[in-house]
Amino acid sequence: MVALKKIPEILAVACNLLYTFFYLRQNPVCFVFGLISPILFLMLTYRAKLYADVILQVFYFLITIYGIWQWGGQWKITHISKAEHGIYLLSGLLATFLLGSFLKKKTDAKMPFADSFATTFAVVGTWLMMNFVHENWLYFIVINTLSIYLFANRKLYLSACMFVIYLLMSIDGYWQLGWFTS
Repeated sequence: MVALKKIPEILAVACNLLYTFFYLRQNPVCFVFGLISPILFLMLTYRAKLYADVILQVFYFLITIYGIWQWGGQWKITHISKAEHGIYLLSGLLATFLLGSFLKKKTDAKMPFADSFATTFAVVGTWLMMNFVHENWLYFIVINTLSIYLFANRKLYLSACMFVIYLLMSIDGYWQLGWFTS
């Protein structure tokens, strides 16, 4: 019976990892997994009372559609200025405070500020990823580190392990070490 309860998490983790694996390889099949995994994770995070993450999963689904449209048949890696990163960072911190405050006051959310930080900056990082900005990986190094703790704390251990792999993929993506792309 316990094994059956884990099937949605197993499928969500597998689809998420396949998305990032294929993205690192610049393979457009990544977008298929980018559409499936948020649906599965939406169910998991709702049950775990990580409500900011529920919002994030809706965003992931929609941003994957945007990514398909933005892709246009080729990967064009870009960079943005430090000033632009500053705007993203300040906006993300403000959004974290606002969302975290709302969740703390109006819901039974677990760890509302940590969840809001991970969610807010995952939105920022994903936006950068779908616009092929190389520095998105720096955002994901921080987000994945925090997410390991968040998901382990909610007893979603398989998901926490996924974020360990994501952390390694983020490091590989930024420094192009070839761990997942060779």
